Amino acid sequence: MIEMQVREAIKQISGFRYLIDRLELRSGVGRERILHQPWMECSETIEKELEKTEQIIRVAATNPPLTCKFRKALERVKNIRGTIKRLSENTVLDDLELFEIKNFASAVVEIRAFTEYCPVVELPDLTAVFVLLDPENTGISHFYIYDVYSPDLAALRKEIRLKKSAGEEEVTEALYFKSVEIEDRVRGELTVKLQGYKESLSKALEGVAHLDVLQAKALLAVQLDLCRPEVCVEGGEVYTAYEGLFHPEIKDNLQRNGKDYQAVDIVIRPEVTLITGANMAGKTVLLKSVALSQCLCQFGFYVPAKCARVASVAEVAISSGDGQDELSGLSSFAAEMLCVDRIIREVKAGRKILVLIDELARTTNPAEGRALVCGVVELLAGAGVPVLITTHYSGIEGRCRRLRVRGFREEKIEGALTLANVTSFIDYSLVEEEREEVPREAIRIAEILGVDGELLEKARRVMEKENRIKK
Repeated sequence: MIEMQVREAIKQISGFRYLIDRLELRSGVGRERILHQPWMECSETIEKELEKTEQIIRVAATNPPLTCKFRKALERVKNIRGTIKRLSENTVLDDLELFEIKNFASAVVEIRAFTEYCPVVELPDLTAVFVLLDPENTGISHFYIYDVYSPDLAALRKEIRLKKSAGEEEVTEALYFKSVEIEDRVRGELTVKLQGYKESLSKALEGVAHLDVLQAKALLAVQLDLCRPEVCVEGGEVYTAYEGLFHPEIKDNLQRNGKDYQAVDIVIRPEVTLITGANMAGKTVLLKSVALSQCLCQFGFYVPAKCARVASVAEVAISSGDGQDELSGLSSFAAEMLCVDRIIREVKAGRKILVLIDELARTTNPAEGRALVCGVVELLAGAGVPVLITTHYSGIEGRCRRLRVRGFREEKIEGALTLANVTSFIDYSLVEEEREEVPREAIRIAEILGVDGELLEKARRVMEKENRIKK
């Protein structure tokens, strides 16, 4: 994911496409810019982008009329890169291209009223461009070869009107062709004059695109109650911490179905953190939330949390264990191992990455799966990078911090348990854990879900037998 852009990230990070689709971008250049926005690793660069977003949030709250005019002006902006390119190639612009430039200049003049009040992006003053293409001071975006551009043209047009009224069609046609020649000359003269503004036009186009992205980020932050993260500075203590971390897409889906979403708190340091918990405990959602928040921060977005501190990384490396490359014939396990191998190689090469491994080796036999988890923990323990590994295996050895999802809380049950409400009695908060055993709640949860009683009884007998053997 070196030099990763948003367009790549939306394919890799769960929930990122959902947020990008919700951005209320006003212009084509804004939509183009967000897809090509690069991954930012420098904390100062990230902070600058976040500060600009915060300024727009403040202005939107304190001066809604100005913000509304600003957003409407953005909607008028078209992508005129092709026209600017033709201008750079010394090609005479036609009326449509001259109209595009005039319309763009007019919109930029309006947008600069916002940037003068909220100076987040520097925009060139294109008033002279608009005046050049609006010599009669009409104040409208429509373009026309005005009489004022050429006294000869004005006189010729007047003569044509008189001869038309006199019914002299042949003479009128000849005069018309002559007027076309003069109009072409005027277009050439305007093109030459506009060539002096081509750099300003390009700069203004990029600036407007950035402004559109910033206002969309600001609006998204307000709509979803996102927070501005504190970004760790180089040389300071490096760690990531979230209070009230949530996954916007999953939260919205739950709320649409009348269910509550439990946000979680977590501190992520440059060490291995092993996260255990029973099935349905939310371990996978936690990793998805961490990945999404890290990604959002490093693309200059506010993050889904009540409070956040983020240490930037070069990459978010994810192994979910559910990939299968059918074209190459790789099984889920093979694909997972290749992914983990790449992660290890990146870490050994000294890259500062965030490692997220979900249920490592869950598709192989328990003995070898546990051994692989132990091996990864031992290998990454001293690497000095943040690593989150979720697992359902007990007895994982190695130097690591251990967290456990509280899980199913039977003491909270009120009334009848159903498939619809069982998740309401799961506590997704994280607690420090010293033991190496994973809570065993699968059979109880299966019972609550109404799974066949005979099956569950046989499963219990097997568990009891295994426990006696261990003793």
